[in-house]
Amino acid sequence: MDSEILYVLVGIIIFSVIAIYIFKNDDLVNANTKDTKRAEIINSYKKELYEALKPLENDKNARVAKKSELLKKFSDELSMNIFFDNIEIREIILDLADDY
Repeated sequence: MDSEILYVLVGIIIFSVIAIYIFKNDDLVNANTKDTKRAEIINSYKKELYEALKPLENDKNARVAKKSELLKKFSDELSMNIFFDNIEIREIILDLADDY
C-alpha cells in the first residue's frame, strides 16, 4: 500500500513538471504569421540581389545578365511557394527589377 502511494505521488510530480514546462514554453507563442514569412522571403531576395550586383557596379552587361538570371530564379522559387499567387509574384519581380 505504501509503495502504491509513493508511485502515485512520483507520477503526479512528474506530470506536473511536464505540464508546467509545456505551458511555459514560448516557442509555440512566437509562430510566424503569413505576412511575416512573406516579408522575410522578399527581404532575403532583396539582400541576395543587392549582394550579387554590388561587385558588378562597373560592368553594365554583366550586371544586366546577373540580374536577369537572379530574377528568373526568384520567380521560379516564388511560383512554387504557397504564400504567393501569380499576380503577387509579378509585382514582386517588377519591384525587384526596378529597385536594383
